[in-house]
Amino acid sequence: MKVLFVVPEIRLDGEPYSIPLWAGVLASIASKKGAQVGILDLNALRMNYGGKLVPKEKIAEEVASEDWDLIGIGGLTTTYARMKEIIPILRKHSTDSLIIAGGGWITYNPNEIMELIPEIDLACIGEGEITFEEVYEQVQSKTNDFENVAGLCIRKDSEFIFTKPRSLIPDLNTVPYPAYDLYELDIYFNYSSLPYSVDSINSKKRITVVWERGCPRGCTFCSHNGMSRIDLQNIYGSGDRRAGEKLVRVSDKENDTFQLPARWPTPRYAVDNVKMLHEKYDLDFLTISDENMTSNAKWTNEFCRLYKEEGLDELVKWGTLGDAPSVATKPELIKTMRDAGCSYISFGFESASNKVLNEDIQKGQTQDHLQKTINAIRGSGLTPIATFMIGNAHENINDLMETVDFWIRNKITVNPFICTPYVGSPIFYEYKDKVLQQYDERINILKRNEEENKEILHKVRLEAMDKFMSECGNATDYTATISEYFTIAELFALKQFMYKYDTRRMLQMAHQRYDQTGLEEWKHDEKWSKYCQICNSREICSVIQ
Repeated sequence: MKVLFVVPEIRLDGEPYSIPLWAGVLASIASKKGAQVGILDLNALRMNYGGKLVPKEKIAEEVASEDWDLIGIGGLTTTYARMKEIIPILRKHSTDSLIIAGGGWITYNPNEIMELIPEIDLACIGEGEITFEEVYEQVQSKTNDFENVAGLCIRKDSEFIFTKPRSLIPDLNTVPYPAYDLYELDIYFNYSSLPYSVDSINSKKRITVVWERGCPRGCTFCSHNGMSRIDLQNIYGSGDRRAGEKLVRVSDKENDTFQLPARWPTPRYAVDNVKMLHEKYDLDFLTISDENMTSNAKWTNEFCRLYKEEGLDELVKWGTLGDAPSVATKPELIKTMRDAGCSYISFGFESASNKVLNEDIQKGQTQDHLQKTINAIRGSGLTPIATFMIGNAHENINDLMETVDFWIRNKITVNPFICTPYVGSPIFYEYKDKVLQQYDERINILKRNEEENKEILHKVRLEAMDKFMSECGNATDYTATISEYFTIAELFALKQFMYKYDTRRMLQMAHQRYDQTGLEEWKHDEKWSKYCQICNSREICSVIQ
């Protein structure tokens, strides 16, 4: 059998940065089955075209060069627009291939995406390793009895069939290391520098790894590519986690598992992975893209111990992601990581407003956690790196002032994201119609007689979904907003003011909007008067008069 894995450009423009590991893992599985395997890594090959998208004719040429039995394609939610361009090319130039799609971009709404992209035969929901292996065996035996393969959405004429849920892999040590030799490694070595530390900038050979699957936090804006219990609850319950949990429990019982929100392989598996990469490719920097490494202190301490024991702390420096609650309660973890070669940790602080952190984001962190984390990071000699977002549902001007005031006090500069309700996140399920109505106002009108307009409403919603997903190509761009108080235009202005510490203009805008609308959400608290030119001017003038 001949198997091709197609990797789209992770970003629609720019450098490749991160190796898409899924393709290498599935390539290892297929190779062990005796397949001839190829990876068409458009994410890397873009650098042959100045960082732009690989031309369609080049993709067609590569696909048509062999008779592929099976073509797998996957990516993040942000790759949807590119998938719509690539997949018809795959079908046109490999007419007899079975095309299976997987990954975060299709896991949450496979039937909708397969309706929009009719060239897809199968969609893999959630983790793909075991599902792919079983699909491969069906194709190899020419049985093609896919309805007995768990975790699929199958196209059958004009309908879509969902097979039984696939339980999460209980032992991640069984997942093979990616077939690194099939990637364009020299391109990744040259174009994966990150300005997060001296080591990450000056390193010569860098590779990204992901060991953790899922995350123990329940952030409302986040999703995990179908690889956590929380994700499966949302998928099976169409956003109703309680309904989805019932199906997860059935899957657990049938497979004798207990699927967790976050899972790791053993620290030995991870350290051996790094050791192999250094010995084989002379790796000198590692980007650990686990969602939340510091949340598992026991695992991280053992990883660091083994890492130093193998002498890797001097050979391969590394950086990773963490969260504030785990560091605030165990600040000694930072020193352990630093001593084991860690040169940066990036944190998702999200907001410095306790109201927003508690009501909207629900990560389980407070401003006090953020402050303790910054203190611990600076105390270890590392530079604080944190991301923030604005535009959460119930965030008002006072919440934004809490955040920018926190930046000013800690002397940190941040260009915040605008909160995006990506498909699969809890806020997407909660605000789905609000999101889609921003792409087609007809939804609002047709919903008044929903049952009567059911057919046309489905079509209009699907078209709106297509537009929304097509815009989700870069986290720094705007798409839809879930904010109850601010428009996209207002959020863009506030984002710039916050980035520049321009509290004067923020509060001028607040006064203007409050005077125009009378909305309490624009009325700032008295404690922000110290930043407010209008309040100060009124006070001075009242004394003069």
